[in-house]
Amino acid sequence: MYIGIDIGGTNLVAGVTNGKGQIIDKVTRPVNKDWDVDELCRQIGQLALQATEVGGFKPEEVHAVGVGLPGLVDNKTGTVIQTPNMPFDHTPFRKLFQEKWDVPVFLGNDANCAAIGEYWAGAAKGCDPAVVITLGTGIGGGMVVNGKLFTGFANSGMEVGHMCIHPNGIRCNCGNRGCWEQYGSATALIRITQEEMHYNPKSALWEFAEGDLNKVSGRTAFQAARVGDASGRKVLFRYLQGLSIGLISLVNILQPEIICLGGGVSNAEDDLLLDPLRELMAQGSYDRTCPTRLEKASLGNDAGIVGAAMLCHMF
Repeated sequence: MYIGIDIGGTNLVAGVTNGKGQIIDKVTRPVNKDWDVDELCRQIGQLALQATEVGGFKPEEVHAVGVGLPGLVDNKTGTVIQTPNMPFDHTPFRKLFQEKWDVPVFLGNDANCAAIGEYWAGAAKGCDPAVVITLGTGIGGGMVVNGKLFTGFANSGMEVGHMCIHPNGIRCNCGNRGCWEQYGSATALIRITQEEMHYNPKSALWEFAEGDLNKVSGRTAFQAARVGDASGRKVLFRYLQGLSIGLISLVNILQPEIICLGGGVSNAEDDLLLDPLRELMAQGSYDRTCPTRLEKASLGNDAGIVGAAMLCHMF
């Protein structure tokens, strides 16, 4: 048995999986913002043991624990270098965890874990190389090559959300300008939708946002476009152009067998999202036959748990 733990800023989730990456059972608990590093590690250790108990297994039956975190990690040293909105800062996570439970512990970035999950048991199963792109507040990316996770020589590779697609473009939270996530993330889609609403007060976008700019979501433009609203279609045109530039770059540089899109935006209907993206990728790829498949990720929020659990097989 293997345990995968997905650490987020709001919740901790631990799942017990078998050797095929199938989740047997999982448990969760909310994150207390007042926890310091020691307490957070203690809570994670407790949750892992709770998952084992709920799954009906003894701790000694667990081969390894994998942990997915949002931020920079170094699996070689077992260190969490830094994470947003959490107290980790060059934290010897593996050492702290094993003080409470002496079990093999593997660390991974959350986007990398999502890639492993989809490769092991999801839409990318049987595909190699496989790339998974998550569209959320930013854009995360992970890649599996020859059955192993690719992280670069310093373990921070595949930060694809921060490749520049518009020189001197919109300033990103990372400090640079024109990063892909400023044009292709869910946050970017919401911003583009709000901008269009300012210019077109009669657009159906207002109806689907209940007349409130603060209620705009990643679904708003798709809903408006579905009913034929010109502004909704204009928003999607702008958004898909930005999203496709990054995807085309990934195809031209890496030529993976498959790219899986995850995150809430990926749940949009194929004719409004995947189909036009596939056309744009075919037009922009150096290899115009564009053999790289573009598909929706299939595991949803479980991808990170499965991927974390399977980290021990990926290094």
